[in-house]
Amino acid sequence: MMAMMDEKRKELHDLITAAPSEKLKELEGLIRILTLIPEEKPTEEEMKIIEQAEKEFENGETYSFEAVFRDE
Repeated sequence: MMAMMDEKRKELHDLITAAPSEKLKELEGLIRILTLIPEEKPTEEEMKIIEQAEKEFENGETYSFEAVFRDE
């Protein structure tokens, strides 16, 4: 697990190094925003809903935005 994290850090470091100088300020802002977002784990109920949705998607069942969010 630690080796994988070290590899990911190296990949990110390489991406930052390769970024054009004029993009570094924006990149810094994005990284700072990401560090401020709290990490939340889904509840057991949320995980059941996610798993059900994944199964439906794998079976080709999809729903349009309108169908999901239409006024009832």
